[in-house]
Amino acid sequence: MINNNSPKRRVYVFYILGILLSATVLTVDIFSDKSVSTYLSNKLSVLSPTPLVSSNFRFPEIEIFKSKSKLINENIRLKNEVIELRKLKVENEIFKSKSKLINENIRLKNEVIELRKLKVENEKLKIENEANKFVVKEVDSSIYDIFESSIIFKTLTNQYIISGGENLNLSEKDLVINDNSYVVGVISEVRQDRSIVSTILNPSFSIEGIDKYGNEYLITSDSKNLYVNSTNLKEENTDIKYIYTDITFGHPGQFPIVDLSSTSVNIANNKITAEQEIDFNINYFSNIYLLKTK
Repeated sequence: MINNNSPKRRVYVFYILGILLSATVLTVDIFSDKSVSTYLSNKLSVLSPTPLVSSNFRFPEIEIFKSKSKLINENIRLKNEVIELRKLKVENEIFKSKSKLINENIRLKNEVIELRKLKVENEKLKIENEANKFVVKEVDSSIYDIFESSIIFKTLTNQYIISGGENLNLSEKDLVINDNSYVVGVISEVRQDRSIVSTILNPSFSIEGIDKYGNEYLITSDSKNLYVNSTNLKEENTDIKYIYTDITFGHPGQFPIVDLSSTSVNIANNKITAEQEIDFNINYFSNIYLLKTK
C-alpha cells in the first residue's frame, strides 16, 4: 500500500504550486502594465544592501599612483622645456656673437677702406710736396709768386679752365708750368676766379722764345708735335739745347719751353728749324703752377 504523505510527493506539490503562482503573477503583471514587477523591484532595491564599492569609488592607492604618474610626466615636460629654453639661449648667444663679429668685421673693413684712402691721399700729397719743392727750387721765389692750380674742365676749343684769376692778380700771357718747371701753357683769358689756359696740346698754341745765343723763335703746335722756327737769327748754331721764355716777349721771366738736346736741329736758308714730339699729358690730377712777378 502506497503512502500518500511521502516526502517526494510533497516536493512535487510545492513545485506545481510555485509554477502556478509564478504564472499567476506573470499574468497579472502583464495585464497590469508591469505594475507588479515594478513594485517588487522597488521593494527589493530597498531591502537589498548598498554595495560596498560603488561605481564612483576610487581606491586611494590608485589615486596616489595616478597623482605620481602626473607629477612624473609634468616633471619630464618641464625638464624638456628647460632643455629647449637652454638650447634657445645658447642659440641666441651664438647669434649675438655672430652678429657682433659681423658688425666688427664691417667696421674693420670700413676702417681699412678709410685708411687706404688716407694712404692714397698721403702719397698724392707727398708727390705734390716733392713737386712743389722742385718747382720752388727751380723758380726764384723771391722774384715770382707761385700759385698751384688745378684743371676745372676742358673747353670745346681744347683749352682748359683752371682755378685762379683776377683774385690772384693774374693777367694774359702769364705762364703755366709743370712740376719740372717747363712751360706747358699760357693764360689767354682772365676772369674773377677762373682763367683760360692755352696749352701745348692746343693746335692753335704758339709762344715766342729765345736761345742762349739770342736767336728768337716762334714755337707752334699741332697737338702732337712742337715746331720750332727761328724768326730772328743772330748766330747759326745747332747746339741750342733749351729755348726759353723771355721778358722781351712780355713774359714774367725765363723758363724752358723745349729741350732740343736730343732733337735734330736743321739750319737752311738762314733759318733754324726743329720738330719735337710732345711728351706731355694733362688731366684733372696734373700738377700745374701759375707764375706771377712780384
